[in-house]
Amino acid sequence: MSAKPSMQERLTKTQRPMTRRSDRRPASALVHVQSSHGDSTTARLNDISSYGCNVVSDAPWLRLGVFVSLSLPEARSVHAVVRWTRNGSCGVEFLRPIPDAEAERLGEMWN
Repeated sequence: MSAKPSMQERLTKTQRPMTRRSDRRPASALVHVQSSHGDSTTARLNDISSYGCNVVSDAPWLRLGVFVSLSLPEARSVHAVVRWTRNGSCGVEFLRPIPDAEAERLGEMWN
């Protein structure tokens, strides 16, 4: 009887498409960030793509797994989840991707 391959071996052998890759566009704007628990702060947007963005804030409640709402200029609000944090910066993934053309327009507008 042969042993089952490890998860790492199976993942390295599998050719998975890069379905979440999207160009990141530099951006510089202030956004209002509010958690699902009611905490809120103003953060600096660093970049944006169809699937998420990078924001900089010193808010201690911005931690891995926190659901947030980002209020972008032009009265647009986007729901997201914090996927990583590092040195006051965090990456958030939009729960529903925005159209690539809109991400490009926003990047140009805020750059």
